[in-house]
Amino acid sequence: MAEIGVHLDALRLRGFPFSDEVTRFISAHETVFVVEQNRDAQTRTLVMNELGVDPAKLAAVLNYDGSPVTARFITENIAERMRKLPHARISAAAQ
Repeated sequence: MAEIGVHLDALRLRGFPFSDEVTRFISAHETVFVVEQNRDAQTRTLVMNELGVDPAKLAAVLNYDGSPVTARFITENIAERMRKLPHARISAAAQ
């Protein structure tokens, strides 16, 4: 992502219930991409329900075709969504 001018912070969820670190991370960002490998976006739903996060703040990146999610799928999906966000900064070369 850095190669196309996109800076991202990352947080790996390791368990439920969520730690306070998850709340702080979400609060510190305008948009949070939730990468999941299921059609129903269960993690995103848990975050919304348990932490009271506005659904508009959580962008689902879903891969549910039965194969393992790839870095290419994640980066292409996030880059495409970043181009549509009014507050996103993405290099002209990547657009």
